[in-house]
Amino acid sequence: MNSLSTTFLIVFCALLGSAFSHQCIYCLSTNSTVCNETEVECIGERCMTGSQYYHNDDKVFYSIYKGCANESLCGAMGSMTRDFNVKIRIYASCCTGNKCNTDAFQLPAEDPKPNGVKCPSCYSKGTTKECTSTRPMKCTGSEKQCINYRGTVSNPDGSVEKYSVKSCINYDGCLNNFNCLIKVEEQNRVFLKC
Repeated sequence: MNSLSTTFLIVFCALLGSAFSHQCIYCLSTNSTVCNETEVECIGERCMTGSQYYHNDDKVFYSIYKGCANESLCGAMGSMTRDFNVKIRIYASCCTGNKCNTDAFQLPAEDPKPNGVKCPSCYSKGTTKECTSTRPMKCTGSEKQCINYRGTVSNPDGSVEKYSVKSCINYDGCLNNFNCLIKVEEQNRVFLKC
């Protein structure tokens, strides 16, 4: 291969690479709505900002993630509520272009209006045995499905807990479950049904 062909190939590969990669703002904070931003190289042309409110009994975390877009989560607005023990809300917004994910922490406003759906309601911490619902709860806003979950979960602070919960959840929360949460990882699933 002559030097002209080699030069063309290098330029072509550089142009091809620039067409399929770009820069996104990157940061991750598991206990704050702001974080120290840097840059990250991403494949594709989309960036994402994910915001999360995670309340599990005595633990409350506000978390934010900025980085490369996970296309399956773009636009996801997950919500799950179990009276005063458990509330999880997430929102993932995606954008197109270099370092476009400049948004601040944001969660859509909650809709407290009852939607007519009632779900079994219970919560047990420290066990994966099924909790027993003594009364149904009235679901609100977009939470039009019921969830029954038992498992072991790692929280944003790294603590690991077993729990069982029955509550209201919305479609996005049920569809994406642990895939859309920021630093909340499922260690062992015993049961999950929406």
